[in-house]
Amino acid sequence: MSPALPQVLYDIINLIAYLIRLIGMAALGVGIGFLAVDMLRKAEGWPMQAAIFLGLSGLLIAMVIFLAPAALGGFGIGLGVAIFLWGMPKKQKENQE
Repeated sequence: MSPALPQVLYDIINLIAYLIRLIGMAALGVGIGFLAVDMLRKAEGWPMQAAIFLGLSGLLIAMVIFLAPAALGGFGIGLGVAIFLWGMPKKQKENQE
């Protein structure tokens, strides 16, 4: 019979797992956010834009139901960063001659 590990070790392993899940879902949120913003810009017509919006909304609803709070928070942070970075209109550079 092997000796039992202390509870503190299990808590540390769980904390590391939560942090890895948070970082992974933040990266996934950035990727999906970039993809959604890029597809919305390239979409021709409102039906495609509506389909992209409804697909992203459905994904968020499913994540709220099935994910842990840390993973959902990481995804939300990543999605917000992506929309903030790539969703803003780009400033045009003026040629100074």
